[in-house]
Amino acid sequence: MSYMGKGETPKLNYALIKRAVCGDEAALEMILQHFDAYINTVSTVEKTIFSGEIIKEVDEDMKIQIQMHLVKVIQEKWSELI
Repeated sequence: MSYMGKGETPKLNYALIKRAVCGDEAALEMILQHFDAYINTVSTVEKTIFSGEIIKEVDEDMKIQIQMHLVKVIQEKWSELI
């Protein structure tokens, strides 16, 4: 589910964070989308394919774990700041 146009990164602001802390799924999605490029970067791994060539690809399991941790932190830790 995407709430932004292609190529747009949602801006973080107090209202969006407050909605996310309160459990608004659309707000959580927008925050995840805001951090998507960074999460893709830190979850990218190098693999050697059969031909011996080294390729980079996003480890989807790692990406999901990072996203789940971010949602947990938003709901548990960020609420202390609001």
